[in-house]
Amino acid sequence: MLRSWQYTTVNDWEQKYAMCSPDVLQPILRESWEELRDLFKFEWPKHELAYNTIQNYIDWDKKDSKIKDLEILSLNGNWRQTGAYLVLDRFQIFLYTLEEDCNSLKRALRLIDWDYSYRISVVLDAHWPTVDAVLKQQHIETRFYNKSLLFYLPREEALKFHIELPQGLQLKQLTAEHGVYANRLWPHRNSGSEYFIKRLAAWNVSMGLFNESGQLLGWCFQWQTGAIGPLEVLPEHYRKGYGTLLTKAIARELARRGRNCYGNVSETNVASIGMFERLGFRLPCYHHWVSTKARKLCEWEV
Repeated sequence: MLRSWQYTTVNDWEQKYAMCSPDVLQPILRESWEELRDLFKFEWPKHELAYNTIQNYIDWDKKDSKIKDLEILSLNGNWRQTGAYLVLDRFQIFLYTLEEDCNSLKRALRLIDWDYSYRISVVLDAHWPTVDAVLKQQHIETRFYNKSLLFYLPREEALKFHIELPQGLQLKQLTAEHGVYANRLWPHRNSGSEYFIKRLAAWNVSMGLFNESGQLLGWCFQWQTGAIGPLEVLPEHYRKGYGTLLTKAIARELARRGRNCYGNVSETNVASIGMFERLGFRLPCYHHWVSTKARKLCEWEV
């Protein structure tokens, strides 16, 4: 989100002497997003989520080229050398770097206006110490922290999923209206999350389980990272296998679109961990989520 940072246009001369100047956050032009994305086209699944995240915003930009409060930022315009970026999408931050010491990422995070509330999402284990250190150095209070497991399933295996629906049930892509309903029941909803969920429903792969009357019994979305979630089933339909049905259905749909499948699960969610393991998902790594407290009255408090 564009707020109070200093932006400049960097030419070749400025890049050459950038080390002599104060650090600045600079937007990566949208016509360069594909080049940024392709920096992560190696060593999958290690760097695949970074690739997927940038691809998500390329896709969204094609749907709406005037998305408000969306920027992909880099430190001093050096993203080609470091693979370091910050996606600021309203109240969400997605971040990545190819630098082992995370130096550019650390310096970039220091430049964020922390008076506002953010949800920093899907921070890999390798990057978390840097994020945690910056939050402590900047005396940022947090309201929510979660360590999660990131499961992985190759596309070839997801394509083999066989789905048998109980009589009277059907699977369908969700709409923005379904997103409004899902947000009301989402445990992590906040003042800005309705629009967030509506976008996932309307613009990304999603899956809803409906009965004969058209009632929505359960649903699953695709995060901006390409991973599946959030996954919810109405409490009165727990223990019927509906979560497994939805997971298989959305994983297979992603595979049909050429994607490997990922799933985010809180490390305390024993039932979902067991489900992913039974479906053959592997555990490539852990990742972290954290929400920061606003220091002043602002539009979103997450």
